Amino acid sequence: MKKILVLSDIHANYPALMAIQNHVQRETFHRIVNTGDFTVYGTYPNEVVQWFRERGNAICIVGNTDKRVLEILTGKELEKPKREEKRIMYFWTCENLLPENVRYLNSLPEQQGFTAGGLRIGLFHGDFDGLGNPLWPDSPESLFREWAAKFSYQVHVMGHIHVPFHRIVDGVHFLNPGSAGRPFDGDPRSSFAILTVSSGKITVEHFRIPYSVEEVTSGLKKNGLPDIYGEMYRTGRKLN
Repeated sequence: MKKILVLSDIHANYPALMAIQNHVQRETFHRIVNTGDFTVYGTYPNEVVQWFRERGNAICIVGNTDKRVLEILTGKELEKPKREEKRIMYFWTCENLLPENVRYLNSLPEQQGFTAGGLRIGLFHGDFDGLGNPLWPDSPESLFREWAAKFSYQVHVMGHIHVPFHRIVDGVHFLNPGSAGRPFDGDPRSSFAILTVSSGKITVEHFRIPYSVEEVTSGLKKNGLPDIYGEMYRTGRKLN
């Protein structure tokens, strides 16, 4: 039996990551996966990246916020997002991210696959075609089939939309653990999943657990960052 801890979209929310660690501390995981967006919108990017760097069983990819941070650090002009309160969060991250953590993010691919229990598992952040078409819980089956046909995976793990779901189409599993650090579905609790592969059978469990939102909002206030982000963490909603 292989157990996999599935995380995504932590967004520099180390208190949420620590809450997850405490919740699963008695479990033994074959792999810990993160489908990207380590950074931006919280004030703990270094702690989050370092946590994964210290785990030899972690398999990670970069997300869109991570890629934008890396682009800014190479001197590329930030075209998106347009809203000033969002841009501030990117620039703050760039100013505070340690060089060793920049190097780590630069080393990560945008997609990655691995094998567990004889099954191939693929990691993606958002869309697979670069056209901005991520999978949602209610996406048409044709889109799931198109995604499955492009890759030879029995399990597709993805993030980006900050909404958890598990859907099976033509025997292929599609799993989104939701956002560990910045939920958008109205539930402010941290979201993650555990994927178990045993004798060729796949089981998915979703979890929602509380964490210290006050610790996150205090970090934002201490660093003079926009108040709207504190409200988003408290409500579990995307407000901008």
